[in-house]
Amino acid sequence: MTPHPGVNILFGQNGSGKTNLLEAIHYCALGRSHRTSQDKEVVAKGAEMAAVGVQLQKSSVRMDIQVKLTPNDGKKKSVFVDRKRAARLSDLMGHVQCVIFSPEDLMLVKEGPSIRRRYLDMMLSQLSTAYFTALQQYQKALDQRNALLREAKKGIRLDAAMMDAFEEVMADQCAVIIPLRRRMVAHTGFIAGEKYAAISGRENEAFMMAYECCVPEGEDVIAYAREELRDSRQEDVFRGSTSFGIHREDIALTLKGREMKVFASQGQIRTAALSMKLAQLEVFRGETGEAPILLLDDVMSELDMTRRTRLLEEISGVQTFITCTDESDLEGCRERRSYQVSMDDAGFGHVQEASAGAKVSTEDDLMDDFDFD
Repeated sequence: MTPHPGVNILFGQNGSGKTNLLEAIHYCALGRSHRTSQDKEVVAKGAEMAAVGVQLQKSSVRMDIQVKLTPNDGKKKSVFVDRKRAARLSDLMGHVQCVIFSPEDLMLVKEGPSIRRRYLDMMLSQLSTAYFTALQQYQKALDQRNALLREAKKGIRLDAAMMDAFEEVMADQCAVIIPLRRRMVAHTGFIAGEKYAAISGRENEAFMMAYECCVPEGEDVIAYAREELRDSRQEDVFRGSTSFGIHREDIALTLKGREMKVFASQGQIRTAALSMKLAQLEVFRGETGEAPILLLDDVMSELDMTRRTRLLEEISGVQTFITCTDESDLEGCRERRSYQVSMDDAGFGHVQEASAGAKVSTEDDLMDDFDFD
């Protein structure tokens, strides 16, 4: 595909493979799916591998990004940047930046803290390699601490020296992660409030985001985290898991001062979740100077005509990929290109350009097929 720099509409019947195209772009941005944490679930049944590649143009710089999945091999995932194999997944971060909104994102408001932490982690990981690395190191130390706790719960003596070592790593990473989370939630929350008012048309409905941090404001993060982890060891042995840390934090979402999860209507929840995603887009644009790619999966059918029109105004100037079953859902969009997505009897997906829209200037040497050696 040679997509339009504006809006690209992917329309077709349910199950034809429209969301797979968005998932492919997401893999090139974050090295993972937005729908599952298991790479093997995105490889076709009976196939040994899957691969995806994009060619990215930023100002005068062109870059090729590819991801290869081989779930049955020792190295389950390989990343290539400009045809060179990356040594680690963090080398992928920041090249292709994307924001995705799908029906599952309503869980941002309706479900538990882990969904909101994931939203925050995916946003910060694309902007800060240091954050992504700290998050990986924290999770590794957390897993090791939890393993010791489970053994102690079974009666095996707790190794205090090893606990000290793992807790020290966790506390050190908290000092990297918490300030970035604190700043990001404050910044994103302000923009999300403005987006909510713009899309809903209800300025009296104040939508707010607040970071519920495990370390109180003003405290020394490392010292506080170490003390809390040490003091909670006995209770954690009984639980078999770690009760303190950034892995238990949350973002409080309120509308007119009331908890959205309890009091908000479906329409308000949908608007709030979309506003958080559009705020993420604006944060990326502000931090990098360029708008990320916006992926909207089956969003238009969930919005009334007024909200559709306001959404299209909000995404002006952003390269966007929108899936829908009916192309007429995007009638108000001018700068666009449409593709019909279908699946044949053998289960293979096909993409056919339905309307070209404005001409897109492209270089002749578009990315060739990549052999993923």
